[in-house]
Amino acid sequence: MKVSIDDLRGQPQQRLVLSFKESLAGLETVKPVVGDLTLTAGSWGVHISGRVQTLLKLTCDRCLRPYFQSLPVEIDERLVYQSKDAAVPKERELSRNDFVEPIPDNGILDISDIVYQAVTLATPTYCLCGAECPGPPAGEEGSAASLGRGKAERTGGDPRWKNLKTLFPNEESGEKS
Repeated sequence: MKVSIDDLRGQPQQRLVLSFKESLAGLETVKPVVGDLTLTAGSWGVHISGRVQTLLKLTCDRCLRPYFQSLPVEIDERLVYQSKDAAVPKERELSRNDFVEPIPDNGILDISDIVYQAVTLATPTYCLCGAECPGPPAGEEGSAASLGRGKAERTGGDPRWKNLKTLFPNEESGEKS
């Protein structure tokens, strides 16, 4: 979804309310991203605010099972006109007004990209299916889930660390790996 700055400025009060509903490529969404966004133009630039939500299909990092999670996202973006003449010193303290995006030179705002970035940043980095997660699957002897676990319990260490011990054969560590 794209919106022209000229079209936005032609609206009453230079304000446009959009109903957003798109399936965004690159996201693990089950349903399209839906919501309402308000675009407001000012002399300094454009303010985009609103709320979108979607349903994600994630994989639990602990038990490796897929699960679904609703993801509501608040959007509050400021896009500013950027002066090509303004010289910014290399080293300076950042202020609140430094955290804005420039308006593209062609005057076309890509609303889908702004929503994609907001949803991507709101997606959890560590996925956990819930407080009652059963943990790693208990597999049969020799399965991928139990490889290393049985050997480690018998030998007192994880066999994958064996090569590291050969680097320092004369030093004894107080810890068993």
